[in-house]
Amino acid sequence: MEEAGTIVVVDPDTESRNDAEDLEDEFDRQVIAIDSVDFDTEVSEDVLEAAVYIVCWNLGIRAGADLIEEIRSNPRLEGKCVLVAVKEPTKTVVSWAMSLGADAVCSLPYDPGEVGERLEEIENAA
Repeated sequence: MEEAGTIVVVDPDTESRNDAEDLEDEFDRQVIAIDSVDFDTEVSEDVLEAAVYIVCWNLGIRAGADLIEEIRSNPRLEGKCVLVAVKEPTKTVVSWAMSLGADAVCSLPYDPGEVGERLEEIENAA
C-alpha cells in the first residue's frame, strides 16, 4: 500500500460520506468520499490513483459486490487495497466480500480506530 496515499470512500449516504471525510484528519491523508455513481476509473484521476478503496457493501443502485469485482478486474487498479464497510458484518457477507477480493471488512459507521487497524493489518500482511 502506498504511504499516505489517497483513500476513496464509496458510499451512497451523504451523512456517511461526510463522516468518512472526517477520517482525513485522523490519518493525515486525503479522503475523497463519493457516491457509487461517481466511481469511474476512466474519468477520475483521483479514483484511479487512490491507494485505498473503502466500499460500502449496500450501495443502493449499485451493489458493493459489483464494485469490488470491477476494482479487482481492472489491471490499472492491481494491488490496491479494498476495504468493505458493512452495517451488520454477518459471516455470509464477510465471506462473500473476501471471496470477491476484499482485503478486509469494517463496520459502519466509520470508526477511525477500526479503519486504521484494518489498514495496518493489510499493510503488515503485504
